[in-house]
Amino acid sequence: MSNSGSNNLAILQRELRAVLQKDHGFEDRYGTLLSYIGPVDSAGMEGLLALAEKSSAAAGGRTMMKRIGNVLIECLQNVMRHGLIEDDGFTQLYLTLEATPIGFQVQCGNMVDFEMRQLLSHRLSEINGMEPDALRKAYIETLCNGELSDKGGAGLGLLSLAKKASGPIEYRFDSQDNERELFTLIITVQQD
Repeated sequence: MSNSGSNNLAILQRELRAVLQKDHGFEDRYGTLLSYIGPVDSAGMEGLLALAEKSSAAAGGRTMMKRIGNVLIECLQNVMRHGLIEDDGFTQLYLTLEATPIGFQVQCGNMVDFEMRQLLSHRLSEINGMEPDALRKAYIETLCNGELSDKGGAGLGLLSLAKKASGPIEYRFDSQDNERELFTLIITVQQD
């Protein structure tokens, strides 16, 4: 889906500033470990992943680093597959990784159209309503039987995020002009 003539970056910058300016009331050892705003592609994904892994390893250990890495990969792939594409061929996003008292929180936002909002909202609502056993079963069935969609995915991404998340996947849509929506995913990964 193309998105010509829009100012998506300004919307994402405003949202990232709001996220970073929140006073969470945490101790000094908690807070934002990584923040990024801009285009995402395969090469950029690798750089973001490397930075996030270093930050989470220092704050939570090697096991947590791998879990955070997997969550980030799924979030970034979701953006690349379903986000609005700019005239320059890239999809813009904002991303934060925060250390919190219960673990780590990944927040990822990008622009989508109304049709994608409907699809994501339905799928996330469905996934968040699943019990752990049903989630596991749906993941395995999709892994074994999933066919690639026209976007190149088999539907595993959101299921994978739900398996790694501590509780339901948080998400929201904020309507913008020209039938665009700011889609934000918030995934909390609890420390063991």
